[in-house]
Formats: sequence, C-alpha cells, structure tokens
Amino acid sequence: MDDLPTWDESARPPVVAYADAPPYAGAALAHLRLIHDHFRHGLAVVASVVDDVVEGTASLGDARAALHETGLTAQYQRLGSYCGQLCHAVTQHHMIEDVVLYPQLRTADVDLGSTLDRLEHEHRVIHDVLEGVDRRLVRFAQDRTHLSSLVAEVHHLRTLLESHFTYEEEAIGRALGVHRIGV
Repeated sequence: MDDLPTWDESARPPVVAYADAPPYAGAALAHLRLIHDHFRHGLAVVASVVDDVVEGTASLGDARAALHETGLTAQYQRLGSYCGQLCHAVTQHHMIEDVVLYPQLRTADVDLGSTLDRLEHEHRVIHDVLEGVDRRLVRFAQDRTHLSSLVAEVHHLRTLLESHFTYEEEAIGRALGVHRIGV
C-alpha cells in the first residue's frame, strides 16, 4: 500500500559505541531486548495467523483459536481484541520511553540528542500505523473483503517495528546501562 508511512534507515544518526562501557552496561541492553522480543513474538503470531487466513489454510475461527493458544489472549474473544491489546502495549511502551527514559538519557548524555529525536519521530510514525491497523480491523470486522489491506498494514507495522527495535537497541541499549537508567 503506497500510503503507508516509512523511513530512510540510512538517515538515522550513528550509534555511539560506548567502547569503555562497564560490564554491567550490557544488562540494560539485554533487558530492552527482552521487552522488544515480547512484542516481536506477538507481531509474529499476528502476522502468521493473518497469513493463514489469507492463504485459506485457516478460517477466522481457526485463527482465533491459534491466538488463544498463545497464552496471551485467553481473556480476549476476537482477533481485533488481541491486535488492539498488542497495539496498546506498544503505545504504552513508547510512552514510557518518551516520557521517562529519553529525558533521562538527554540529561545524562547530550551526544544522544539527535538519536533520541529520531527515536521519538519513529514512535510517532509507528503510532500512526497502529491507528491504521485499528481502522483496518474495524473495516474488516464489518466487511471481510478488506482482508488484503489489513494484511498489508499488519506486515508494514511489523517491518517498521522490527527496524525500530533493532536501531533502538543498538543506539541506546548500552547507554541505558552506562548511565544507570532502568528500562
């Protein structure tokens, strides 16, 4: 879909190396990766199930059952609810970073300013895509012919988030540990 936002990864500010980082600095990076891996897993499940529905190897009922088996969705009754909860969790995660972690990093290391500006910009882009996924889910619930646009938006969201998570881990993971800022 041509109207989906994207970014030029080569335009991102370079990553600060922190070559002299103390050994404990890697723990903050590991913690950030664990948080992101939780979202990566959820996105993979959503994308896989949506693909199965498109390919005709699963019905919407099968997709819902598969999502419930993940253990993440036992209390939810619809595909949209799971996607909505995942989108909400990502939004909350980014809000915590924008309001708590990034300001602390800005104070601790002025060299991270352009990197943090870029990460905040990416959060806004991702938020717009999350809202698009929500709109597509509503359309799909009303009219099943909108499946292809839902699939495109889910896969685009996954691509953006994977790229964002990887860059964020590389760009600030060690900095969080060096400056003893919790994730």
